[in-house]
Amino acid sequence: MRAGLTGGDLRYSRWVVVFAAAACLLLLAPFAGASNSSLFADAAADAPAAAPDLTDVQVSNDDAGNVAFRISIPNRSALGDTDLVALLIDADAKLGTGCGRGVLGAEYALDVLADRYLFGRCIRGQWSFTKRAASFSGAFAGSTLTLKANRRDLGAAKRFTFRIGAASTTSSDAAYDFAPDTGTAAWSYEVIAPQDAVKKPTLKAKRAVKKKHCKPRVRRCVKRR
Repeated sequence: MRAGLTGGDLRYSRWVVVFAAAACLLLLAPFAGASNSSLFADAAADAPAAAPDLTDVQVSNDDAGNVAFRISIPNRSALGDTDLVALLIDADAKLGTGCGRGVLGAEYALDVLADRYLFGRCIRGQWSFTKRAASFSGAFAGSTLTLKANRRDLGAAKRFTFRIGAASTTSSDAAYDFAPDTGTAAWSYEVIAPQDAVKKPTLKAKRAVKKKHCKPRVRRCVKRR
């Protein structure tokens, strides 16, 4: 025992060290399992009554980089055959690229028309909905529209801006609602997830996987179907 330190002093010192270590773990914990959630709000009943009324929008992501948009539409218990909701994402934060250049600059669209869920990509200034992203899904229940996609299918963007438009064409003139309102800045969201969860596989990693599935003592690798 060192001079000047009693048994009680040593026990106290150990508790200080343990407490400090625990505090460090608590401070680091949010970053160890990274995820995020943000709530955005649009005024209720700020559009023609015939339009799907966009209000609260909650955006969240998990550690695998899966991003979920939960859009409240309180004046709909179900989407009608003529209801359209389009979520447009500007993945590179450049209005001069994508579709709607100078105004929106969106590279991706997550849409629903009645019960059809569509994933769109902006290709050379034109929307293409021919190739659906594997991670994309949609559902409507409890007056809430949920649209999901992995960050890798959204340009692997760490931060993106987005706008939502809703329309109903039940009359000769379509009724619209926009969130956020036109003339205001687009909403911005940051995906917080471990880097490995959102990076696309490197060529080296792909070759390693391919090599793993090659049969031993066979010159040509048999490709997995």
